[in-house]
Amino acid sequence: MKRIVISHWDLDGLAGATILNMSMKVSKTYLSSITAIPRYINMAIQNIGVKGEIWISDLNPQPNQINELKSLLKEAVDRKIKIYWFDHHEWDKSIYDMLIEFKDNIWYRVDPNTIASDLVARYFDLTDDNYVSKLLELAFDDDYFLNRYELTIMWRRILRWYGWPIRYKALDSFIKRNLKPIWMVELYKREVKNIYENMIREAISRSDTIITRQGLKIVIFQDVDPRIHPGEVTYIAKTNGLIADIYIIRYPRGISLRSDYIDVSLIARKLGGGGHRNAAGIPGFRDINSLLSFIVSLEEKRKLRESIYLQ
Repeated sequence: MKRIVISHWDLDGLAGATILNMSMKVSKTYLSSITAIPRYINMAIQNIGVKGEIWISDLNPQPNQINELKSLLKEAVDRKIKIYWFDHHEWDKSIYDMLIEFKDNIWYRVDPNTIASDLVARYFDLTDDNYVSKLLELAFDDDYFLNRYELTIMWRRILRWYGWPIRYKALDSFIKRNLKPIWMVELYKREVKNIYENMIREAISRSDTIITRQGLKIVIFQDVDPRIHPGEVTYIAKTNGLIADIYIIRYPRGISLRSDYIDVSLIARKLGGGGHRNAAGIPGFRDINSLLSFIVSLEEKRKLRESIYLQ
C-alpha cells in the first residue's frame, strides 16, 4: 500500500514529515505551500492510484479551496484512499462543515495550542525519542519565534533563502538524524548571514507608520524580499522601538500579518488566508489601502479586540 506525505516546508513542516518518514514506509513526500494544497493532494491521489494513504502535516486548508478539496476528497473515497491530517493553525468553520461529509474517510487533529509536528510525534508515541525531542525543540523554537537556539535561526533563513531543492535536502538530512549538516552550516556562513541581515535592515528603513481611527496603530513594511521572514522583521522593529498594534509585511505574492495581542488570523481568514492568532498570512496581491480599510472596519465594529476574548 502506498503512503504519500504532504507537509509544509518550514521547520515544523519538515519535522512532521521527518517523523512520518521515520514511523512508517513512505512512498513519496511532497513539500508544499498552503496555496498549493489541492495540487499536491491531487498529485498524491494520482500517484497512489487505488487504495492507499495520504498523510498531511502543518498545512491549513483555505475557504477558497473548499470546492476543489471537496472534489478531491470524493475521488479519494472512490479510490479507497484514507487521509490523515495534522495541523495547528486556525481552521475556518466552513472547512469543518465541508469535512462532515467525509468523516469516515478523513481523520484530522487540529490543535492551535501546539505545533503540527508535536501532534504527529504524539500520534506515533515518539515524544520520548531523544532525536525527535531535539527536532521538536527546533520546531517549537521557530514556530513560536522564541529564538533560543542559533540553529533555529540558521535553518529558518536557509529554508527561505534557497527554496525547494534545499528544503528537500534538509528533509533528507533530518530523516538521516542529522540536524546540523555541514553543507547547511557552510551555506549559511558563506552566502546567507550577512546579506540576510542587511536586507532586514533595509526593509525596516522603508517602513510606514499609520495611525488609523479608533486609535489603532499599524506599521507597514512595503515590498519586502520573500526570502526575509516576517517574524524577524517585526522582532527587529520592536527592539528598535517601533511598536504597533498590527504589523503588515507586504511581499510580492502575499501579505503577512503580525500582532502581540490582536487575533490577526481573523483578518486573514476573512480575506482568503489563515494562520495563527499572532501570525497569519493572506496569499496573492492585496491592495494595502483596501486592507487598511477592512481592518479599520473590523476595529470599528469592535471585532478585533473582542476576538482576544471570544476566540
